[in-house]
Amino acid sequence: MQIGEYLKKYQPIIYQTFVNSLQGDTLSHAYLLSGQPGTPLFETAKYLAKSILCDDPAPLACEQCISCLRVEDGNYPDFVVYDGSTQTIKKEEVVSIETQFDKTAFENKGVMIYILHLVENMTPVAVNAILKFLEEPGNRVYAFLTTNNESAVLPTIISRCQVMRLKLVSRGSVIQDAINKGVTQDDAELLSYFYNDADLIISFLGDESEESSYKNAKSGFTSLLEVLAKDKGDEAVYICETNILPQMKSKESTRIFLDILIQAFEDMISIKYGKEAVLKSYLSPLSYLAEKMQNSEELLQEILKCRNLINLNVNTSLLVDHLIFQIIKE
Repeated sequence: MQIGEYLKKYQPIIYQTFVNSLQGDTLSHAYLLSGQPGTPLFETAKYLAKSILCDDPAPLACEQCISCLRVEDGNYPDFVVYDGSTQTIKKEEVVSIETQFDKTAFENKGVMIYILHLVENMTPVAVNAILKFLEEPGNRVYAFLTTNNESAVLPTIISRCQVMRLKLVSRGSVIQDAINKGVTQDDAELLSYFYNDADLIISFLGDESEESSYKNAKSGFTSLLEVLAKDKGDEAVYICETNILPQMKSKESTRIFLDILIQAFEDMISIKYGKEAVLKSYLSPLSYLAEKMQNSEELLQEILKCRNLINLNVNTSLLVDHLIFQIIKE
């Protein structure tokens, strides 16, 4: 399922609202796409941006024309993206948008678009800079901002945008759809946390550069889970140093590893209180650990804290080492 079909099926209000605005030439100068982790915020923002630039919308982006393909390839000079999921968005990046978009558009369409993905990960000075730009946008300049945490976005930013809230598709439905399309059960369960659509999971697994980070994180997680289930704390330290830390070669691997741990501890807490787990492929060790670890809630908070530090200039190996030590103490 392509993103256009996904929007039409699962987000019909957003789909039809944007179609009406595009066809009626009543587009807002700024949109804020809000949704829980897993909803395809960036993919949706990019698709809607393509729809504005598309040479032959039907009714939204055709994904096949030269303009759509150039946006997809990162080869459209009037289209700029800053991704807060990989690093904090700084003032310098906002200023670079303002400087570039203060000039005449390169392309004949005369339309300039920028995406700020996960604006909750902007520095305070960057937020102040984007506020002014949102208040006084240039002619035919469109902004797409996204957030996983709308409450963390300043009301003054929200008030300057048309807010579109993506509904979360049931993870059970996404998992089953992915399995039906050939994804293994464990991958379907783990990746449904990141991608709220089976086809996005399949697309991710087909991207060799992205998949390698996931494989490293998954391998580290399964190694940790196995040793924790054996009640061997000293071995867990050894496994951490020899098997897990060497695989955390990038911030992305560490980020995915921590997100998988978050899923596991959320499932452990669910099991503790008699609720159904999502990661059924790991149900046996998670059930054991749910009974063994009395302070799983506190450990989950520690994992979330470490996850929030990833975008800062921290040593990821030391971060993971610290976290695993906190877990094995229990």
